[in-house]
Amino acid sequence: MFSIDEINEKAFKKFQNIGYPNSKNEFWKYTNLKKFKTLDFINSDYDSYDKNHKFNFELNIPTITIYNGKIMSYPNIKNCVLLKDKLKNCSESFYNSIFSYKEKEIENNPFLILNNANFKNGIYINLDSNLNELKIRIISSSNSNGYASSYNKVIIDAEKGTNSSVYIQNTFLDENSKYYKNNTLDINLKESSSISLVNLFDESNQSFCMNNISINQESNSKINMKSFFLNSGFIRTNILNDLNKPDAYSNLDGLFIGKENEFIDNNLIINHNTKHTFSNVMYKGILDGKSNAVFNGLVNVPKDSFQINSDQKNHNIILSDTAKINSNPKLKISCDDVKCAHGSTIGNLDEEELFYLRSRGITLNKSRQILLKSFINEIIDDIGDVNCKNFINNKMENIFNE
Repeated sequence: MFSIDEINEKAFKKFQNIGYPNSKNEFWKYTNLKKFKTLDFINSDYDSYDKNHKFNFELNIPTITIYNGKIMSYPNIKNCVLLKDKLKNCSESFYNSIFSYKEKEIENNPFLILNNANFKNGIYINLDSNLNELKIRIISSSNSNGYASSYNKVIIDAEKGTNSSVYIQNTFLDENSKYYKNNTLDINLKESSSISLVNLFDESNQSFCMNNISINQESNSKINMKSFFLNSGFIRTNILNDLNKPDAYSNLDGLFIGKENEFIDNNLIINHNTKHTFSNVMYKGILDGKSNAVFNGLVNVPKDSFQINSDQKNHNIILSDTAKINSNPKLKISCDDVKCAHGSTIGNLDEEELFYLRSRGITLNKSRQILLKSFINEIIDDIGDVNCKNFINNKMENIFNE
């Protein structure tokens, strides 16, 4: 029998020894935590939650609602269990698989262990024939001058042969909300399972968000994950993807929109831990105002992991003289029999294309919108759910019209 209190205590001691990361760590070279360390954190308020609040993004599927770190509602089925209850009767192997991180993982991402040190509960989800569609809404809010802190933990197991769709919406209630959110999402795909996952980040412009995503894949498993960063203050997302058995396939797409003083930081590590595995990464960014973005991508192919096929790309459009991005796609290959490629582009909207559209009587603003929509369509077009696709397109329309 395991308890959350024990996990909190062990993790806190671990974090005390490690501390916050600094720029000497390659994965944090362009991430300045100076302001974060000065934040005035306060306890989250749960009483202000309005269960009748109307959101723009609704799907008629089973839904889990998390408010300021507290599980407010979840489907009353055996597939969804509170972590506090799951830990009471779980095996030691389950406990170790979830809460025992490798030293290198913790060193490169101390916020992972900080989540373990502070979470009070979480949700365990088992995807099978009884549950193959799910929405998770993670809401943050604060009516105080301090930063309300919350630690969210979601664990997803996809059973053998299942084909599932998951939609995660990170959002807020009050646009003036100040909050710090630390999310951990662990995804485990068993043999021949498949997950299509859409991750929406629509945060307050005064928020500080740390997202930790771990993906473990067995043979013939497939994940297709799309991450959309639509609004934010300071947001960093760490993705660790382990392809552990042959014929595992991973497709990770991302779209981030930077405005005003927003900071958007994406870090991906993909480990091809065995032969004959496949990965594809395509992240696109549009940056305006004084926004700042980071893309760090690392594809790791160790010795004896032959017949690997991997492609990693990051393309960015800069709309102002004061916006900037640091883009660093990298390969670490210790095996000969591989097909691995990586690339990055940073530029402005094409002047010739703008001239062509304007010569057809289209205004400058409309011409810019047409080119930007064309740039992002590759990421959005193959979203399966029409309501989800329309929600993202409408958000894009509002952003481009600002």
